[in-house]
Amino acid sequence: MVHHFDFLRESIRNLRKTGSVARSSRFLCQAIAEKIDPSQAKVVVELGPGDGVITEYILRRLGPETRLVVFEINDAFFEKLKANFQNNDRIVLIHDGAENMAAHFERLGITEVDYFVSGIPFVMLPEELSVDIITKCRNWLRTGGFFIQFHYSPFLIPMYKRIFGNTKTEFIPLNIPPALVISCSKVSGV
Repeated sequence: MVHHFDFLRESIRNLRKTGSVARSSRFLCQAIAEKIDPSQAKVVVELGPGDGVITEYILRRLGPETRLVVFEINDAFFEKLKANFQNNDRIVLIHDGAENMAAHFERLGITEVDYFVSGIPFVMLPEELSVDIITKCRNWLRTGGFFIQFHYSPFLIPMYKRIFGNTKTEFIPLNIPPALVISCSKVSGV
C-alpha cells in the first residue's frame, strides 16, 4: 500500500511528471469513476495513474470482461502499480509514454477505446506534445466514447474544446488542491 508520504516524496522529486503533491481524494476518485458507464466500457485506458489510487476506483466500477490498460512513465510509480496490480488479469500495465499508445494498442489487438481517463499534467508539458496526445486519444475513441481529464486549473479547457468540440466540467472542492474533472465526448464526424 502506498502511503501519502511516499507519494509526496516522489511528487517533489518529479513534480513536472506527476503534477501534484497529494494523492487524489476519494471524492475526486469517485467523481472520475462515476463518469464510466460499465455497460459501455469494454476497453478503458488510464494515462498517468501515479500510484494507482484512481485506478482502484476505476477497477471497482468496471465489469469482469472489461480490460483496463494503464500507461505510466515514472519508474517509482510503475513499480508501485506492478506491486499492487500484478495479480489482476483485467489490467495491463505499460511502462511508456501515452504518445506511444498506437504501438501498444496494435500489440494488444485494440482497435478502439471506450474511455480514456487521464491524470497527465498537460499544463506542465510542451503544448505540441499535449495536443499530440489528446488528439491521439480522440482518434482512438469510439464514437460516443469519453476522454476524462482532471486538472487543478481551468487553463487548458479551451484546448480540450478545440480538439473535441465539447467539454463538461465538474468542480471537486474536497481535494488537495481542489480539482476539475473535464469530460469530452467523441461525436460522429469529429
